[in-house]
Amino acid sequence: MQQAAMGDPVPGSRIKVAVLGGGPGGISAAFWLSATPALRARYEVTVHTLGWRLGGKCASGRNMAVGGRIEEHGLHVLMGCYQTAFQTIRQCYAEWVPRASSPFKLWTDAMTPQWKVAAEEQAPGVQPPQWTPWEFALPVLPGEPGDPDTAHSDARVGELAASLQALLDAHPDLSAQWDYGPALAQLRRLASSSPGDNNDDDNDDTGDKLNRLAGQVRAQLAPRAAASATDDAALQGALSHLAILADLGLSIAIGWFLDLRGQGQAGYDALNAQDFRGWLGRHGATDAALNCAPIRALYDLTFAYRGGDASTLDNGSLAAGVTFRFAMDMVLGYRHAPFWKMNAGTGDALFTPLYQVLSARGVKIELFHRVAGIELSADASRIGTIHVDQQALFVHGAYQPFVQVQGLDCWPNQPQWNQLVDGERLRQRGVNFESPRDTTVAQRLTLKEGADFDQVVLAVPPDVIQAVAPGLAAVNARWASMVAQSVSVATEAFQLWLKPALGELGWSSSATIVSAYAERFDSWADMSQQLPYEAWPAASAPHAIEYFCGCLPESASHTDPNGDAQAWLDASIAGLWPAAVTPAGRLKPGVETSRYCRANWEGAERYVQTPAGSVIHRLPPGPAQFGNLHLAGDWTLTRFSGGCFESAIESGMLAAAAISAQ
Repeated sequence: MQQAAMGDPVPGSRIKVAVLGGGPGGISAAFWLSATPALRARYEVTVHTLGWRLGGKCASGRNMAVGGRIEEHGLHVLMGCYQTAFQTIRQCYAEWVPRASSPFKLWTDAMTPQWKVAAEEQAPGVQPPQWTPWEFALPVLPGEPGDPDTAHSDARVGELAASLQALLDAHPDLSAQWDYGPALAQLRRLASSSPGDNNDDDNDDTGDKLNRLAGQVRAQLAPRAAASATDDAALQGALSHLAILADLGLSIAIGWFLDLRGQGQAGYDALNAQDFRGWLGRHGATDAALNCAPIRALYDLTFAYRGGDASTLDNGSLAAGVTFRFAMDMVLGYRHAPFWKMNAGTGDALFTPLYQVLSARGVKIELFHRVAGIELSADASRIGTIHVDQQALFVHGAYQPFVQVQGLDCWPNQPQWNQLVDGERLRQRGVNFESPRDTTVAQRLTLKEGADFDQVVLAVPPDVIQAVAPGLAAVNARWASMVAQSVSVATEAFQLWLKPALGELGWSSSATIVSAYAERFDSWADMSQQLPYEAWPAASAPHAIEYFCGCLPESASHTDPNGDAQAWLDASIAGLWPAAVTPAGRLKPGVETSRYCRANWEGAERYVQTPAGSVIHRLPPGPAQFGNLHLAGDWTLTRFSGGCFESAIESGMLAAAAISAQ
């Protein structure tokens, strides 16, 4: 009888897949690897994740001692262009059987669409600082997020040119004076034609022609914006914004023509060696455009600053190719709404249904399993051994992870200590099962290839990989480059629960997602839609919930996030909420009812950046240099190749597809 080779499953048995990590990437891999009865018959999937909850950086927890409040790692908002993420969410909710009391039955119950956003602009040289929002009200687009999107970059540029023309045409008093028509018409013709078409527009000097046209437009835009309506500051500001948007739109479109049109993926790859702002500048963008609030917001929302120092955009770095693709999809490629807020915690809205669907499918989810080491096989071609530290044992042999709040199954903000052996002693010791510094071990497990697993999905970021799998880099230069060139940044966040509603704080805009504001907490969102799903006593119930986040500089202390939040509030909150502060600029007594602060500075908590020159070092989800190893996470090579929920979910889906294709 022929024996199965090492690593090959025994005929008739299921292939065992070990997923290491319970964040979005790992859970996506488990979800898609168990998506059909045929896959479930073929694969036995086990997820190993540290701590008491799923979600990684997207994990949330309920503080049952303080109104059942939602405590997040930071500010999480989904984009309407997150095609793979919403495909996963929609399929999960279609399969999910929530408890009868759950207010969430459909995915649309768990999310609120958002069409208005703002980027804050600080007046130069004015003290105290004065801020003016750039407001954007984006339209309702056809379809639902997750619907297939077949548009390519050429079509997006045509849409960009059409949108820019419509924006400027909305001001007929300017249309006759600003001769932007030839440049935009030229771009629209190019976007609708193939690079090889033989027409008068498509020749070697078209780029020069576009640049000349754009130069003429810029020369007209700037002085007219500065000179128009000098007695009307609001109108003057609007004209200045139009000039800058025209400037950016033309620079993006000309850059597309010269660097991307007809180049396919190779064009994006080459462009990723450049910073996005540097690329725009090389195609004519003015300093005013390169430093405007919308560009600042793009860098702020992606934590794109070297060493976490966001004090100047000059510290920013974003790979131009993936940023171009992301920005075009974010503005033009969304379905229905450009942004979607969770109506409860990210864990409640996403990872509770994912956990329950996976469990119903027969996927094993091993909580309190910290990956302690990964070793190669004897010939260094495959993963041979995985060491896992089981952090806690369970009193009743199994762990029930959820608490109920307003009918929802929710993850608590700490373990359910009464379900753990010696749980009270562990609680009193202050054990933090999610910290890489924690060494609590109840039992050591050694998983062997062929017996405990056949395939591996590694779904922890490079900061963790360096600690648990140093041997892989020692034998594979491509792997070593991926780990060494991955760059991450610490972040900091806080949440406020307020007695007044948002409308009573003095915020004058209707937009409730805001970025490019004062450092260090430059991004803010009103999350008051979550209030019905918390459990505050009536006498102390807040009427608003506000989230803030930003980079945590490497040079800063990470030990006092509450002090950092307070210092920022004292210095900066008056610019957002003038009616909520004293003459000294501090929140009035009684405005704030509760606060949660955290610094995310170690291990898997850190945000993986996408600076210029880094994308080339990323590895695809699989197979990844070693025969039975696949990858999942927003640090891998994906469509956006950036730190976002979409990239993590797409990566997990691709890892599952690579395994099932073998």
